[in-house]
Amino acid sequence: MSASADALKRGLERGPTVRMYRQRGLGDCFLLAFPPADEPRYVLVDCGVFFATSGGAARMRKIAADVADVTDNHLHLLVATHEHWDHLSGFQFAQETFDDMTVDEVWVAWTEDRNHPLANELREKRRRTARAVAAAVTHLRGIAAAEAEAVGSVLGFDLGLFDPDEAAALGLGASGTAGQMEWVLAKSPTTRYLRPGGEPIQWRDHGVRFYVLGPPEDRALLERSDPSSVDSEVYEGAAALTAHNAFAVAALHAVEPGALSSDEEALLDASQPFDRDHRIPLDGVEKSEQWDFFRHRYGTTNGKDHGPAWQRIGSAWLTAAGQLALQLNEDTNNTSLALAIELAGSGRVLLFPGDAQVGNQLSWHQHRWPAPDGGGGDDGGEVTCRDLLARTVLYKVGHHGSHNATLRQLGLELMAHPELVAMIPVDREQAKEKDWAMPFAPLEARLEERTAGRILRADDGLPPRPPSMPEADWERFTERVEEDDLWVQYSLPAE
Repeated sequence: MSASADALKRGLERGPTVRMYRQRGLGDCFLLAFPPADEPRYVLVDCGVFFATSGGAARMRKIAADVADVTDNHLHLLVATHEHWDHLSGFQFAQETFDDMTVDEVWVAWTEDRNHPLANELREKRRRTARAVAAAVTHLRGIAAAEAEAVGSVLGFDLGLFDPDEAAALGLGASGTAGQMEWVLAKSPTTRYLRPGGEPIQWRDHGVRFYVLGPPEDRALLERSDPSSVDSEVYEGAAALTAHNAFAVAALHAVEPGALSSDEEALLDASQPFDRDHRIPLDGVEKSEQWDFFRHRYGTTNGKDHGPAWQRIGSAWLTAAGQLALQLNEDTNNTSLALAIELAGSGRVLLFPGDAQVGNQLSWHQHRWPAPDGGGGDDGGEVTCRDLLARTVLYKVGHHGSHNATLRQLGLELMAHPELVAMIPVDREQAKEKDWAMPFAPLEARLEERTAGRILRADDGLPPRPPSMPEADWERFTERVEEDDLWVQYSLPAE
């Protein structure tokens, strides 16, 4: 037995154990092991690293080898929270290792279900947006290289969206995250598309229950990512009149004329500022009576501009693609499968929200679950989100500790358990290079207070004892922590 497997077995002798892998970059990969130690059940939640991470592929292969080693090549459950590169790329980088593993079940969110109408609408929107941003990048490369590079980095590095030629050049095989998710879905003969609410899932015979918190089956909540006020009507209004769709079809028409579907042609027509009777097509303007007027006021002849520059839109409108790409990124985070995992014997809860953001998290409070015999619940015989948060003893901090992935009054402030521990899959140096506040300082400070300093970070591991923490209490915590260059793990009390 390897040293890593020995360490996991020691953890299981103490209680349920969570191993957070250290990618040396931003990413999520968690192995959950449930007792007994001689016949444990293993759950892998995500496996990826940010695309631009130096040495990321080799690191993920080491992580996959460790997962295979300590589980004896057998995962009882594989959970893929959402379609982002930093959550899925390990399955591609280390596909040979994962191909040899047995996976009993795969769980994903309902947003991956090809038979769900709203999931298909969201998938089509994502496809159209990705095409539009890619088209804008192609157009910008010849006239605004800096903008093209900035937008392309979001499209490729954050979302993992590549065209087939680019994917081949990068040696990716599958075309980005879509291919990675397809591999996950095909890995097990038993795949579940989870919807929020309903009965908690009594998992196997190990006294573990899963409460599905999100993502919500509500478009407005899915598209609410920022904690500041958002007008939900913007997302629920007529599709043809939204800025999002108007930009998307305009960008596609500019770069792929004639390639629009009939629906996209209708969107393009409806989003025009003038009725058809008052438009002059660009390819016909030289033959029109108004040609001299346009040429002398807005045109360019032999390299000489006519009229002031502010009168020409040029390519400036295409730079809006950056915001569109960022919004696509946030929307994908909000489709995260969010799970509360209850240990039936003690009622303690492990919270794994993926990268769920504001709308997803707000929706958790809409649900009521029947309280199973012997499980936790409020006085009314129901389990609520408040109840689950109050019993949370391990919080996998969402989206690497970003500002909009942990609610305050309806989130962290409700996590009042005296044994609360936070795990943050973050790499501060990489976040700093990208100018991202991860972890967000005010959030990290409040986590320090709520956990009494019991924060385990992928980059730092076990922190020093806070001055306010009694040595005996700190020792009770640290004796449940083990760390290695490749991982840091924490074992929860069995009772």
